[in-house]
Amino acid sequence: IIKNQDNLKESEIILHQISSWKNQLIDENNVHSYIVDEQTTLAAAAYKEYSKMMRAYNAVDFDDLILLPNKLFTEKQEILDKWQNKIRYLLVDEYQDTNDAQYQLIKQICRFRKAFTVVGDDDQSIYGWRGATLKNILNFDTNFKDVLVVKLEDNYRSTDTILNHANLLIEH
Repeated sequence: IIKNQDNLKESEIILHQISSWKNQLIDENNVHSYIVDEQTTLAAAAYKEYSKMMRAYNAVDFDDLILLPNKLFTEKQEILDKWQNKIRYLLVDEYQDTNDAQYQLIKQICRFRKAFTVVGDDDQSIYGWRGATLKNILNFDTNFKDVLVVKLEDNYRSTDTILNHANLLIEH
């Protein structure tokens, strides 16, 4: 897709942009309103070609594993209904590192049954660079009404020295 392999930095920027669009649930046919400069113009063209190649090989990438079910559930209510009934309980670990697409997928699957558990620590959010949004865990009890929030605030795995240093880092 990227013809000039000498410019690895440009390729990484383009791949990051494609991943970012996918994590915002924007497919290759809907990027036109997000094109603001030469870089995003190039990324949009690469996204279209990349998607075409992935379909030709009947392949998906990591971001597609979230984007495609979201798209399918939005377009096909009967399939969403099937999965809402099939998944009785859902556990999401490291919830503080979910992105908008992952949040939407969880919300779609658990909309009615609301039989799910999330585990996370807002002080341990480390994947903002890859699209994770801390608001998912901070607004959990607002976004999902009638849930029980259990805060595990005692740490039994670390010594006081480790915890004191960790808390100093968290303050910054």
